Amino acid sequence: MKTSTIEGNIVEEYKIGNTTIKICDSAYKDKTPEDIERILKRIMEIGIRIYEKEMKE
Repeated sequence: MKTSTIEGNIVEEYKIGNTTIKICDSAYKDKTPEDIERILKRIMEIGIRIYEKEMKE
């Protein structure tokens, strides 16, 4: 079994069959609201680029 070294609080945990999915807040740990806003904006920009690329094909 592979274990993770990511540190953070587990905020959600799901079990699907034999698989356990743990959602951690490590991406936002020790971040300011401005940092979080930049992260979310970057994720949105990446998603839009992928969507636009798919629409062109």
